[in-house]
Amino acid sequence: MAEVEPIKHSLSSLLGGLSVALVVTSGISLYRSIDLARLLIRHGADVTAVLSDKAARLMSPELFRWATGRRPVSRLTGRAEHVSICAEADLLVVAPATANTIAKAALGVADDVAATCIHAALGAGARPVFVPTMNLSMWRNPALQEALSRLRSWGAWIVEPKVEEGKAKYPEVEEVAESVIDAAAPRDMSGLRVLVTAGPTREHIDDVKYISTPSSGLTGMYFAREAAARGAEVALVAGPGVKAPPNVKAVPVVSVLDMYRAVAELAPSQDLMVFSAAPLDFYVAEKASGKISSDLAEYSVRLLRAPKIAAEARRLNPRAYIVGFKAEVGAPEEELIRRARARMEEGGWDLVLAHDVSEMGFGTLKDRYIAIYSDGKVERLGPAHKRELARAVLDRAVRALRR
Repeated sequence: MAEVEPIKHSLSSLLGGLSVALVVTSGISLYRSIDLARLLIRHGADVTAVLSDKAARLMSPELFRWATGRRPVSRLTGRAEHVSICAEADLLVVAPATANTIAKAALGVADDVAATCIHAALGAGARPVFVPTMNLSMWRNPALQEALSRLRSWGAWIVEPKVEEGKAKYPEVEEVAESVIDAAAPRDMSGLRVLVTAGPTREHIDDVKYISTPSSGLTGMYFAREAAARGAEVALVAGPGVKAPPNVKAVPVVSVLDMYRAVAELAPSQDLMVFSAAPLDFYVAEKASGKISSDLAEYSVRLLRAPKIAAEARRLNPRAYIVGFKAEVGAPEEELIRRARARMEEGGWDLVLAHDVSEMGFGTLKDRYIAIYSDGKVERLGPAHKRELARAVLDRAVRALRR
């Protein structure tokens, strides 16, 4: 275990205290599961690798001993590893999952160490995640798709492969890890409708140039993903460059007025709204057609104040729980709290998350918030991974909604 202790929890504790049986089968991309194992450990998991016979011939199991800090399993012995490891696991991750392995999992065949581990884990209630990789013709086979549908009906998470060059390839390991975190999330938001805003807006000066903010949209993306994993029906109003995660309805927008109109349409039906986007406070009064000539010595742009999207939400929906954000640059903490509280009262929010984006925030995986509640309570969250912060905030919102 000494090999993994320096990296454990280095990204987050989203998988802290959970055991993962990582089943590796003989897809040619099996080497990528080394990186996956390390990434799951960085999120706090305890990982044990189980290799099929063919996988163990393609890659030395000793590499997985290094990657996980635990003795890998490549054959069953009198220790009954399929019970002591697989049936005791909280999460089952099959990566890569070949067509043969998927078919055996769906049909109840347990004829090797990998298949036996899968069946023991499924029978014991582990949350399963499958990462299919294969030739594209095999991926499109109706029999395989039927097997995947059966696994989904049993609660399995299927990570969609990256389809290119005639192959269904192993997706980015970060996406696989996020899917494992999805599978591990509590299921306490079923029946709730959630609106999240994310990313920047663009206010075009002409058809080429625009004014924007440096928001990456990561904060909103993690809020949306966490809420969807917990069973909510989620709409993500997303500015340019923000990709909606799986099981989330994407509402793409460009300008601040686009975002305002999208929110106004969706807000009345929501139970929870999280306004994590960083739209511009102004829009361009007169956009020029075509491209402004670069020969001009100067060019003036008139900006008009945009409507406050998050402030309008309360008027549109008096019953929803509203989480707003207040970003500042270099403000002393006392002043940051004062400004955030004023914004919360102005918008009628239930919770405002104040943060200094000069320290961390835009484009970073981690952040820290000062959470200020409508009853006056102040709570400090982080520094932590943005999804971990999203989980903490949603925990508090769900408790308030259930009350």
